[in-house]
Amino acid sequence: MAGIEDLHLPCGGKGTCGRCLVEIVSGHAEQTASGRLHKALAGQNLVMSCQTKVCDDITVRLRQARESAMKVVGDSHFLISEDLLPDRNSLSALYRAEKLTVPEASIEEHYSDWTRLVRVLTGSKDSISVSTDVWVLRSLADNLREQGGKVTVLVQEEDSGLRVCEVRPGHVDIHAYGLAIDIGTTTVAVQLVDMLDGKILGSRTSYNAQLRRGADVISRIDYARNKQRLLELRGLILETLNELIEEVCGAVSVFREDVRAAFVAGNTTMIHLLLALPPRFIREAPYVPTVNAVPGLPAGEVGLIINPQAMVVCAPGVGSYVGGDITSGLLCTELPVNHDEVFLYLDIGTNGEIVLGNADWMVACACSAGPAFEGSGIKCGMRATGGAIEYIEITDDARYVNYDVIGGGKPVGICGSGLICLLGEMLMRGIVDQSGRLNMDLNTPRMVKIDNQNAFVIDWDLNGVPELVITEPDIENLIRTKAAIYAACSLIMQNVGLDWSMISRVFIAGGFGRYVQVEDAVQIGLLPDLPYEKFTYIGNSALTGAYIALISQEHRNELAGIAAKMTYIDLSSDPHYMDAYLGAMFLPHTDMTQFPSVASRLAAAKSAGN
Repeated sequence: MAGIEDLHLPCGGKGTCGRCLVEIVSGHAEQTASGRLHKALAGQNLVMSCQTKVCDDITVRLRQARESAMKVVGDSHFLISEDLLPDRNSLSALYRAEKLTVPEASIEEHYSDWTRLVRVLTGSKDSISVSTDVWVLRSLADNLREQGGKVTVLVQEEDSGLRVCEVRPGHVDIHAYGLAIDIGTTTVAVQLVDMLDGKILGSRTSYNAQLRRGADVISRIDYARNKQRLLELRGLILETLNELIEEVCGAVSVFREDVRAAFVAGNTTMIHLLLALPPRFIREAPYVPTVNAVPGLPAGEVGLIINPQAMVVCAPGVGSYVGGDITSGLLCTELPVNHDEVFLYLDIGTNGEIVLGNADWMVACACSAGPAFEGSGIKCGMRATGGAIEYIEITDDARYVNYDVIGGGKPVGICGSGLICLLGEMLMRGIVDQSGRLNMDLNTPRMVKIDNQNAFVIDWDLNGVPELVITEPDIENLIRTKAAIYAACSLIMQNVGLDWSMISRVFIAGGFGRYVQVEDAVQIGLLPDLPYEKFTYIGNSALTGAYIALISQEHRNELAGIAAKMTYIDLSSDPHYMDAYLGAMFLPHTDMTQFPSVASRLAAAKSAGN
């Protein structure tokens, strides 16, 4: 309430992460927490703010926070085949300008001006409903006759049909602008699009401000159990979105009022929080969301700072944990159009979503991978910002470590791609065994104990004190995350009676997935052991899919078909999931026949070491 926004609650205010620590300088506060973390803080004047009640005037000192900026790399749609993008010569955007020639009225066919306009606009298709406002009708007669029936019509697509927003005399070029938006659990991306030619005018990406109140969807659902907190989370995502909209419009001098449409992709929880829909029933049996296919809504009601009448359309979801970010992402693949092959689609992030199938059938599931690959819960973990190690190599004797740092300079942590690479290197060098235990007998100064925990030193400070380390609990956390994703993949394959050899291509989606090296991910058992050429990175496919749907009616219609065709499997009710999960709690797996190439490399490394 005091406006302090630097406090982050990845655990959703449960008092388990210790990220919201403050020092009490003066005043009285009542601590409600208990447990190991609370005891460790006792006597240090440090308290978890989410577990502490203010009882009087109080002064607190915030722990120093380091500002971080997103690493934004290019336009994600260039990562997919041009064949999957709409034809720019025949776009049909959510809001568009149609150059029409309306025939003059005659004695033989004395249809009204409005009827003649509608017939030309719809191609005489009676099934298409067309509406308008009275002020459009007031000027329609003059506008039609000014240049012999040549008019430019501004049309907005709605759930019920088309809405004529304006009619201008003559054939004129009118630039209507739209937004493609991806609301991710961790990051949010916005693209400004000229809907006349489909050109992307600018892109902006930022962290989802809701991270302050929970690192994953479960934490945020729990946090939003009362109306005040639900509105708080809605305010945080609108804060993020509107700042990005202001930035991207300002950069190219586009008035926000000229933005007349937005297409939004997001998982089911993110869409509920955007619209202030209670999300609690998403995680309570029988796991039913308020809505999967959200009706089109005016931007003014949603809260976006564009034209208040602009239509905001959300990609349709499938279930509680497979949302519109997945259906829109599939537009970036061959999966919805290819009848002859079988494809696997993986969106690797805070939540892991998997789709298996082709144009004839689709099966989907989701797993709670957790935020470990986003850096949360890892001692040296951080997001992909400046100062993060994104690639790492370790010499055979485990004495030297080489790495690449985002932005260069001295590292301050390791992001997800670096953690996957690190774990694979440690396995191959014998630093960690297949159960995740560190080999403390290695003859290297990098094997140390930190707070009574076995650890491997990645980097020291200038005084020779271990600065960046990975501990056994960190490794266990990473193994749990990769096990959840691989177990979901293997189980969905079993449920439809397929083996890995039948997969023609694996599409890896998500901003995080773009930077993961396939070899590293296979080595630790995150991805299946398939030929590397079968893997294709498609970047932020949710954003790319939102862009495609924004400018193409054909693809918007295709989204509804994708959602209707998809069968959702609830892993939590599958008795075999825990068996698959436990089997994957090993590097790379307890069943090494599933990872023959890794087994071969491990054997070669062991032989070389002997």
